[in-house]
Amino acid sequence: MITLDSVLDSRYIQLQNEIKNILNDYKGLCAGVALISKDQPDWIVGIGNSDSTKTQPISANTIFRTASISKMFVALAILKLHERGHLKLEDRIKDIVPEVEFENPWEDTDPIRIVHLLEHTTGWDESHLVERVHNQNIPISLKKALEFHPHSRKSRWVPGSRMSYCNSGFAVAAYIVEKTSGIPYEKFVYENILEPLKMDHSTFFNDSLYQQWGAETYNWAMKKVDYKHELYRPSGAMNSSSKDMAQILKILLNRGAIDSLNLFDEKSILRMEVSQSTPGAQAGLELGYGLGNFTTIHNGFIYHGHDGAMDGGLSQLAYLPEHGVGHLLLLNANNAEAMQRLIKLLRDFETEKLLVPMLQKTEYKGLKDIEDGYYLAVNPRNQNLFYQDVLFAGIEIIEVNKNSVSRSWLLPSPSTFYHPVSSYQFTLGTTNKIGLVIASDPLLGKVLYSENSVLMPISSLRVFGQLSLLGLWIIMIIAGFFIFTILTILNVLKRGKYKMEIQINVLSTITSILIILTFFLRYHGFENADLLFSTPTLLSVSLVSSSIFFVVGTVFSLIVIYKSRKYKINKIVLYLAMILSCLHLFISIYLVYYGFIPLITWA
Repeated sequence: MITLDSVLDSRYIQLQNEIKNILNDYKGLCAGVALISKDQPDWIVGIGNSDSTKTQPISANTIFRTASISKMFVALAILKLHERGHLKLEDRIKDIVPEVEFENPWEDTDPIRIVHLLEHTTGWDESHLVERVHNQNIPISLKKALEFHPHSRKSRWVPGSRMSYCNSGFAVAAYIVEKTSGIPYEKFVYENILEPLKMDHSTFFNDSLYQQWGAETYNWAMKKVDYKHELYRPSGAMNSSSKDMAQILKILLNRGAIDSLNLFDEKSILRMEVSQSTPGAQAGLELGYGLGNFTTIHNGFIYHGHDGAMDGGLSQLAYLPEHGVGHLLLLNANNAEAMQRLIKLLRDFETEKLLVPMLQKTEYKGLKDIEDGYYLAVNPRNQNLFYQDVLFAGIEIIEVNKNSVSRSWLLPSPSTFYHPVSSYQFTLGTTNKIGLVIASDPLLGKVLYSENSVLMPISSLRVFGQLSLLGLWIIMIIAGFFIFTILTILNVLKRGKYKMEIQINVLSTITSILIILTFFLRYHGFENADLLFSTPTLLSVSLVSSSIFFVVGTVFSLIVIYKSRKYKINKIVLYLAMILSCLHLFISIYLVYYGFIPLITWA
């Protein structure tokens, strides 16, 4: 390791000053940084205010919350057991840990295997709110953690068919490490990874080591936050320094070796970097999530590694295996703006003197088995938010041109371009790697697989139909409020002349208020919102009540309108109330179907 005083290269001095300038824009922010190269000396530093740690000044030994980079240790632990012949990636988890609860409707024909846990292809939902909030509690054993709330572990599609990020899957994989090795997961990692690599400033707990060397932690607004224990520690609880994590970076760059120590087989590291379980991967997809390791693109360079995010820290470990260089960035705050600025700075610095890979010039002139049109992403991370994807958030536009395929979001946004290399394979933008393929999903048939999404074709009629209904619904809600206000004023002026019109209009107005209240309560940034929503509190009960009463109020509104048809009443008011209530009914059915109603946040 080279400290700043011994670095003669002015580029590094300038880089450190630029990092300091960014950190100084955010009071209390500090960073652990490492730049590793197979051909140059290491550059590992800690940068920030000296009062930003509990007892020690900022240095390369300062400990940060690495969050989801922790998943790399789970993958490495599994691969170590695989190398020793103690398990295989294709082993069924039911055979190894039958006591772990999960639901897979396809278990007889398509069982969940270890590889599905590590490639996020189990089909399980992301951890539910009660699981995330449990992080406030004291640490418990991994077995007890997996017994706490197994309801989120239900396969929503055939395992191995679609990737969807899921923290609990890595917890199950870590429990397999425990069961197979006969020792706690953290001890296995210590004995087989941390100790051999001399990573003596790393821990999964808020212990004396962390309390001495850990940086103060902040949220996105740079407000101090307390240490949160992770329910699923293997998925996100590793605390480590830039000096220690640089050792992992070296292992990955040197394909399992560091100095004279051969800690992993080269084929294990190579296997980490590719996905193999999905139909997309089997059709040639080269970008995406491997075993605790995924790809990102920067100016044509393809990085491997992992990011991490939590209240109290952001992290990135990324490397270019073909060029033998990589970087590590650890922050003591969940400050996305600062993180993005620093990542760009590091990646620009790292790739400045590298040659961008030359693009293959061969032009594919055959038929392309891909169609223009609208596509819906059908691998949501959070199932209770899928209703947003279906409406607009997950809809994309594919346009097939003579020499390329463009992909963009439904709303105006930059396009991503792919270039055909066969009838069903397309390389991504400025890279030579296949980033889009056509393959068959077991449930949906022909779909598009990209590094992040599984895209199902949908009709333009559906897209514009549902958007038109959504727009009309919003307009009618506004019109309903306006009409109710006017009727109330006229009723006062005309001494009760519009009493019947008000009775017809009042229920649809109330239901409008209820659905607005539901969305406001769910998405307003209340302080300690997760804690308040994770148990039956006034806030969470109000939320579920408003969502249920919206449906009930809609039904009663339609009944009142139906019974009022025989009375002498203003037809315009009647028809407008009927249209609004019918739209409420349509939205109710939609939200119930996609699981948004009833909104029981503590389930």
